[in-house]
Amino acid sequence: MELHAGDGVDDVSIEEASVELGMSPTAVIRLLESGRLPSHLGEDGRRRRVLLADLDTHRAARFNLRQQLVQEQRARRWADPDAVVDDLPA
Repeated sequence: MELHAGDGVDDVSIEEASVELGMSPTAVIRLLESGRLPSHLGEDGRRRRVLLADLDTHRAARFNLRQQLVQEQRARRWADPDAVVDDLPA
């Protein structure tokens, strides 16, 4: 289920954000608490909501970081084919 801003939905709950990002709700809450993913209070004033645009920005940043790490690992592997490269973060 992919949500888009054009679907009449501008923000999602933490649970929906976790599905969109492929993470657990706990991991999304950690991102919110650390400030790496912005949120706001919903209409009820009690539950946090995340804008779809912020989810897209975070997803793109994660993808770019992963691509950068893979490129760096490939460069090290090509520089020394006998070296064991196993220092990527999980």
